[in-house]
Amino acid sequence: MEYAEADRHSAYSALAVADYRDVAFHCQQAVEKALKALIVGSTGQRPPCVHNLRQLLDQAVGQSAPPSIVDAVLSLNPHYRATRYPGVADGPDVYTASRAQRLLKHMDLVLEWVHDRVS
Repeated sequence: MEYAEADRHSAYSALAVADYRDVAFHCQQAVEKALKALIVGSTGQRPPCVHNLRQLLDQAVGQSAPPSIVDAVLSLNPHYRATRYPGVADGPDVYTASRAQRLLKHMDLVLEWVHDRVS
């Protein structure tokens, strides 16, 4: 969870300088790392080398995740590719302050949910 928390910090730091694309990237990364920590904690297995948050969530807890967590994961899932590869997102203005705030809220929700399960 240490690496997930570092990405959470980076997401909020990016928000402070209005770098909304970086907010999205670090939100996705924080959740990816948290879900991988949950896989290790719940199964003892090494997590897969994938970036698909829904796949990681399913491996960690099967179909038992609450709908709010599934929704948050699905909202963050596209931002691994969209923030890294030009032309994937819908133009330069796709990342706005309001969108960044929503992604931060979703990230925080998932990280707190994972914390409750790994502590």
